[in-house]
Amino acid sequence: MHRLPSLYAVTRFKLAAWVLFFMSLMIPSTFGVLVYSMVTVDREFMQLALALIGATVFLAILQWGFSSRACCPLCHAKSIYHNGCSRHPDAKALFGSYRLRVACTVIFREYFRCPYCGESTVVKARTNALPPRR
Repeated sequence: MHRLPSLYAVTRFKLAAWVLFFMSLMIPSTFGVLVYSMVTVDREFMQLALALIGATVFLAILQWGFSSRACCPLCHAKSIYHNGCSRHPDAKALFGSYRLRVACTVIFREYFRCPYCGESTVVKARTNALPPRR
């Protein structure tokens, strides 16, 4: 298993994973509140739906910012970012999304398998194998 190069990379992966996870929960809930507000013609729920749409757009911008620099240490592909590249034949999706699978494994298992190269990476920073010089 590979490790990420620094603590900053670990932080980027975790933040991008959490934001993508919350965004994937907010999109269906926003759509549900919007449909409910239109069916019941409730102005307060419509305002809530508009606020949720704004929050979802804000989370999408945050996720784009965090995930654009979260790269696999082996192939240097952006694992939580929509690349458009061909994926590894063994890559698996979660609810149709390869990015969501990477995000959930980063959050709940502390490792991920890159959908582009297929290699596993532990979400921990590398340590120096050599002892420090005196």
